[in-house]
Amino acid sequence: MKPQFTPLYRFWHWLMAFSIIGILGTVVLRKTFLSWRSNAELIQAKLSAAGTEVTAETAKMIAKAIREPMWEWHYIFALFLALSIVIRLYMVFRDPKIFPLLVLIRAPKEEKLQRGTYFFLCVSLMVMALSGGTLYFHEFLGFSKEGVHWVKELHENIMYAVLLFVSMHLAGVLRHEFVTKESIISKMIHGDDEPV
Repeated sequence: MKPQFTPLYRFWHWLMAFSIIGILGTVVLRKTFLSWRSNAELIQAKLSAAGTEVTAETAKMIAKAIREPMWEWHYIFALFLALSIVIRLYMVFRDPKIFPLLVLIRAPKEEKLQRGTYFFLCVSLMVMALSGGTLYFHEFLGFSKEGVHWVKELHENIMYAVLLFVSMHLAGVLRHEFVTKESIISKMIHGDDEPV
């Protein structure tokens, strides 16, 4: 039987996982510790308490400058995501029968949920990558910032779909590891052509 967890497959998988964790990590920071709204209020309050008055606009500018390095990391992780998508497309072109939609259609009834989750995760990640690329390169593409506002909304909302499908993926992995005893985690680390 042909190994499923080849070195290229495992490299692609862990690169994808690394990029998604990084991207979602920067989003969590954006929504919590590095939120410009709460940090602008904090900056304004602390400076005011120290006897220095700053306008809300200046405090906002400082708060956004503080979180700027976080966005650089978001873009770096996004490049890793784009690379992982390119690798997966290469794998699909080499072996078209692994195209996620075909796998979903051909899957037995008991595997439809698993294959459907994987398919919609793939679609969500493609939409996230394309919308993120459009936002990053909007000027190069000839769009104004206001012209891509809907893309920004889509990009931010697709994160919830990615979170849902990643959670379902992890639940499936844990099921395969501990309930059906398929040693899937070991196979994803060592490959399936080695003893587990």
